Amino acid sequence: MAAKWTGGHSTPVLCLHASREGLVASGAEGGDLRLWTEAGTPLGHTRFQGTADVTSVLFSASCPARLYASHGETISLLDVRSLKGPLDHFHVNEEEINCLSLNDTESLLAAADDSGTVKILDLENKKVSRSLRRHSNICSSVAFRPQRPQSLVSCGLDMQVMLWNLQKARPLWITNLQEDEAEGPESPQSPGQLLNPPLAHSVSVASCGNIFSCGAEDGKVHADGAEHCTQLRR
Repeated sequence: MAAKWTGGHSTPVLCLHASREGLVASGAEGGDLRLWTEAGTPLGHTRFQGTADVTSVLFSASCPARLYASHGETISLLDVRSLKGPLDHFHVNEEEINCLSLNDTESLLAAADDSGTVKILDLENKKVSRSLRRHSNICSSVAFRPQRPQSLVSCGLDMQVMLWNLQKARPLWITNLQEDEAEGPESPQSPGQLLNPPLAHSVSVASCGNIFSCGAEDGKVHADGAEHCTQLRR
């Protein structure tokens, strides 16, 4: 039976992330952020000002005490050893942020938001280095490609998945999940299954950097890379 961690949030939990040291951060509606041990013991909490939900939490790999959290249009940087207040905060997105991603060198932080934009924050200079605008609907998820600090993948509710190189002003490659579904072999529909469109909610990139998977509203995980590896290696 799965364990249940209690004594924490009183509102729906929206995001989780685990550090290499075994700590777990969770964000919830109403600006509530909690820190847990790997055994599920509460370690601390903070509540951001305002009513914005905590939609993404992200530990630094090189400095496990460093935690990024998005709430509303704001990104806060916290030290998990003392959650009294943010060490720094950034307000660079125009609408609510849905997902954060750090590149391998931790020099850049990507923030995908409801406007369909991915803002690239230069952490050393504390300013936006790129604004990636191509999604026509909410950009729900973004992920830097491992071993390629200038390359990332984004997806959104426009059913599109895009490959970006930050030296370019436009995507290198785009796939439309709805078009791919129409071209692919038909699969039998399960009883009671709704024919939802493949709105893309989350994206993850394999450690090789050449294969990605995308979770969509049609109840499927869309994986790609085998037939498109030449494009992904650009």
